[in-house]
Amino acid sequence: MVTVDQMNQLSDLELDIYNYIISHRHEVIHMKLKDLSTDLHVSSSMITRVAKKLGYEGFLEWKAEMKLDQEDKPIQNKRALNYILDYFNRVDNKEFDDLIHQAAEIIVNSHEVICSGIGLSDAIAKFASSLFNRKGKRTMYSGDFSSRFRGMYDQNDCALFFTVSGETREIIDRIKDLKKYDIKIIVVTNNASSSAAKMSDLALTYYMPTTKNSDFYSSATQVPVLYIIESIANLFIEYGIY
Repeated sequence: MVTVDQMNQLSDLELDIYNYIISHRHEVIHMKLKDLSTDLHVSSSMITRVAKKLGYEGFLEWKAEMKLDQEDKPIQNKRALNYILDYFNRVDNKEFDDLIHQAAEIIVNSHEVICSGIGLSDAIAKFASSLFNRKGKRTMYSGDFSSRFRGMYDQNDCALFFTVSGETREIIDRIKDLKKYDIKIIVVTNNASSSAAKMSDLALTYYMPTTKNSDFYSSATQVPVLYIIESIANLFIEYGIY
């Protein structure tokens, strides 16, 4: 089973290869390595390297596991569902549980939590704020990036940012601003190598393929993000918050 740590080791190109193979798994299990490399316009050795980074001996072992997995489950033709199912398979391990516990511990030990995002992530931030408050944790939603924070928050507080790319200028600037006051930063992003992730105290990533519309707005399914939020909130009771 592929883990979050293994995904973190993939470069952007290797992640693209992984996402392609997962979304076309029903065709890939019948393909030769050479044919797949031709379709992807990459070398066979590049695909083999991705397989090894994911813990397989090579492409053949990876393909064999996908074939066995397919035999155990009904065939799904929807690629989006393949990505989502793959995500839940990837996070079904202690490594993910440990990250969620780290996030929950930071949040419950904070005096107040600030949730923020832009665009679709703004709606996600509102949901997180509402759920955390309902679960008993004092949380504020902040959608106004001109709001003053100086003198209002300190090292006893925590900020939770939602950003698909991790490179949104307003988010980066706000993180820089909050770090001046030693506020703990948690970032939920699709990109582990992003500026926001690198600046955070804790980054939770989900690695889903992104799409861009005609206006160049980038997006990725937010199902994993909702799962992350609910997983964190469900741990509050373990820390005496209910």
